[in-house]
Amino acid sequence: MRADLIDHTNAALFESQLSAFFAARHDIYVEELTWRPPAVDGLERDPFDTLAATYLVVTDENRLVAGSRLVPTSEPHLASEYFAETLNRAPLPREADIVEWTRGFIVAGRRERGGMRLKAYCCAAVMEYCLAARMRRVGGMQDVRWLSLWRRMGWRAHIYGDPMEIDGRSWLPAYCDVTEEAMMGARQRAGVTGSILHA
Repeated sequence: MRADLIDHTNAALFESQLSAFFAARHDIYVEELTWRPPAVDGLERDPFDTLAATYLVVTDENRLVAGSRLVPTSEPHLASEYFAETLNRAPLPREADIVEWTRGFIVAGRRERGGMRLKAYCCAAVMEYCLAARMRRVGGMQDVRWLSLWRRMGWRAHIYGDPMEIDGRSWLPAYCDVTEEAMMGARQRAGVTGSILHA
């Protein structure tokens, strides 16, 4: 597998990967979850796909299998604009060294076959990025089922608010400490050693 980080500085080099990324988001967030109306171009974007966003794009044999978006909380982000009232246990993070992790997905067909290892692989890639970018915490509105995986990887999660139900699932604002140990725990779960992010 290969994990690439794409932002406004190198997006021109990854046009096909980004197109597949936004198309996969449309498949999942529009067609599967029906969270947003269909887009004419078949690509799902929202107000937080800005120049501040960094995208993690994971491919396997040149096929997209997973992705995520990372936005510093000093910028407008999903929690600040739509879920601020749910953060009733800790102040809303609005700091350059705390990054929101949203729009994470695994494509259909890869969720069961090796899905847990792929989740851990993505977690390891995100933690590697956060360490390199000198982030202190990473998180956002999370499906509570992810918290059990975080615990198994040795991640320390901070709960910023009470759970809320979205489409029959429980979600809550949670942010994890960015540490070398957290990255190594995710790598161990993913069955990889060494750097994941493509240089």
